[in-house]
Amino acid sequence: MEHKGVAVIADETVATTKQLFTQISADRTEVLSGRSTSVAGIRLFELLPAHPIITVAEVVRLLKTTKPTATKAVTGLVGAGVLVEITGRRRDRAFSYEAYLNLLRAETEPL
Repeated sequence: MEHKGVAVIADETVATTKQLFTQISADRTEVLSGRSTSVAGIRLFELLPAHPIITVAEVVRLLKTTKPTATKAVTGLVGAGVLVEITGRRRDRAFSYEAYLNLLRAETEPL
């Protein structure tokens, strides 16, 4: 009986992993085709699965870049529909890779 439960969880994990891969691939295509996406934006996009909630200050640190470059990277990903501003503030805003997080949330929701 326990083996069946493990198999179900494994199947669900594989399905979620495939969905995450599909989402990231589609978003990567959108980012690469975006007119407002900078090289820093592309670099940031590749880091989003490990950092799905981010601030400009964190982008500065992660990319080892300046605040204007980090802001441009974030703005480009917002424009591409990849990042969503989640604080509603004008300063010290946080951004979320919402599509990615939604897939992870769906995996952890109880039936």
